[in-house]
This record gives sequence, C-alpha cells and structure tokens, in this order.
Amino acid sequence: MTSSTTPPALASAVTLSSQQNVSHHAFAADDLRFLQHFLIVAYPHLPFGSEDLWKTCLPASAHECPHLMHAILCLGATHLSLVTPDGGRYTTLAVTHRGQALRMLGDALIKGDQCSRTELELMLATAYALTFQANYMEDGLVDFAVMVRGCSIITRRILNKYDGSEMFKLLKPDVIYRDIVLRIPLTHCADTDFLDTSIETLKRIEPLLVSDSHRNAYGALLNTYNAFKSSAREAFIAFTGFYNHWEGMGNREFMEFLEPTNYVSRALFLHYIAITVLFRPVFQIFKGPRAVVYPRDELPILQWGAHIYQCLPPSVRGLVEWQANFITLDQATLEGPNSGQAILEPV
Repeated sequence: MTSSTTPPALASAVTLSSQQNVSHHAFAADDLRFLQHFLIVAYPHLPFGSEDLWKTCLPASAHECPHLMHAILCLGATHLSLVTPDGGRYTTLAVTHRGQALRMLGDALIKGDQCSRTELELMLATAYALTFQANYMEDGLVDFAVMVRGCSIITRRILNKYDGSEMFKLLKPDVIYRDIVLRIPLTHCADTDFLDTSIETLKRIEPLLVSDSHRNAYGALLNTYNAFKSSAREAFIAFTGFYNHWEGMGNREFMEFLEPTNYVSRALFLHYIAITVLFRPVFQIFKGPRAVVYPRDELPILQWGAHIYQCLPPSVRGLVEWQANFITLDQATLEGPNSGQAILEPV
C-alpha cells in the first residue's frame, strides 16, 4: 500500500501509532462485504483527483483511524442497502457505523489547532465519506448539507495552516479550475425553454427572501440557470456559489437555513435538486469510469425533492410545482423496470 507513488502523508498515516487502533473496535462479518462494495462501487470522487486514493491508501490508513474506517463502512453499507433487493437489512449497521464515525470525528476535531496535517487530511476524508453517505439516504438532506459545510471548514483549516495538502493535491480553487473544471465541455445540457421556465418560477420566490442565506442561495441558483445558456462549464462554476456561502455562516444561521419549517429555504432546495438532475452528465465526468454503475443511487436526492414538496404549505407549493413535476418525472424514469440492474462499464 505504501509504494513509491504513495503521497508522504498517506505513508505516514498508514504507520501512525494511534491510541485508537481499529483493532480495538468490534466489527461484524457483513463489514467485509461493505468494504468490498465500497472499494468496487461506492468510493467517493471527492476531493477531486482522489479516486485512486479511496481504493488503495485511504482504506489502509483507516486501519489506524477509526473514524475513517467507520465512515468507509457506513458509506459501503448505505450504498449496498440502496442498490440490492434485500438491502434493508444493512440499514441498522449503516446507521451504527455513521454514529460511530460522527462521534469519533467530533472527538478528533476537539484538538483544533493541535491537529497535524495528516490528522486533518484524514478528518477531511471522513467528512467526504459521510457526505457521500448522506447523499444515499432517503432523509439525508440536512446531514448532507452539514457534512458539505464540514468539508469546507476542514479544507479551509488545512489551507490556512499548511497552504496545501500532501494527501489531496486538488484543494485550492485555482488548481481545481485548471485540472478539473476545464474538463467540463463548453456545450449545453438544457434547452432554452426549460431554462426560461426555471428562471421564471425561481423569480416567484424572490419576494419571500428575508435573510442573507436566502438571498445568497437564490442568487447562486439564478446565476446557474443563466449560465446554463452559455455552457455546462459556466453553469458549474456558478453552481458552486450555492455551497460557498455555507462555510461563512454561523452555526445558528446555518441550522436556521436548514430548518424544515424554513419554507423559503426548502423551496430553494427544490430548485437545487432540479439543477442537480441537469448536472448529471457533468457529475459522470467527475466520477470517471466505474466497474459497475447503479442508476438507483440517483434516487435518494429525488426523494428529498418529493418530501420537500409534500411538506410545503399550499401557498409555497404552488411556486415550485413545476420543479416538483420535473423531479417526479425523473424519479419515475429511474424507478422503471430496469432501475435495479447494475450496468457494467469498461474501465
């Protein structure tokens, strides 16, 4: 695992003499199945450029890093529960691993500025694994948003303290743009009529905006719709603005933004979900070739949209009915007769 091509931080992580060695924790026989599924199918594609690390060095590092090991097993279990017919039996184990990962990650973060670069990098890996895991949860919207913000905060801590990462080479915005964003084609992935309707319906929400969090999210969504008229690349750059403001929010402001009864935020999230459907071809570029692809793993975020719409009061529901119908149509397509089948891809 620690070959000459292994980044120095990962080489040191593999040999860490941790007081919380994973061998001190009990694991079930199913955990081997979760780990295998993670390595073949469910590994993250973020941070950018880290796909090979997730399949090799990071699992090796997890042997000495319990929060990362539990996050990896949690992600593997959650994805497996989503894509297999009898997967529901893995849900309890997935929840248990998630709880362990969050608790141990919280304990690790308490060290604050005393954390080494390697410790922060492994915390970032755990945060990303938990972000992807939340993305596969039917009720994972809040967990997803919290972990996205956590990834941003840990990344900022790494960059501020060490000006970069030895483990993850593509953390700085300028490097991401140079090496990743330029892969996105300068082509359209939505027709003009669709975008015009999306913009028209989004603007119906504008009179309801009452906070900076609302206005920032609204502005990012509007910029994304308009940028789609130029290219998918320009749209992706605009879309990152939806997340970028979360890092700067205070904890109270952020949790108020995510509150289920914050119906303006929920309506904006419905637009966010509709936009992620448009970005599906772009996200496939980021994921790269996989040995196996499961269309069903796109379903949870659509289920978020359906749940949001059902919980909105009628006065707000009417403002986003068009987005809800679009999401429902996409969900019906993914839930078709062949949705449970895996697709084998050349790697």
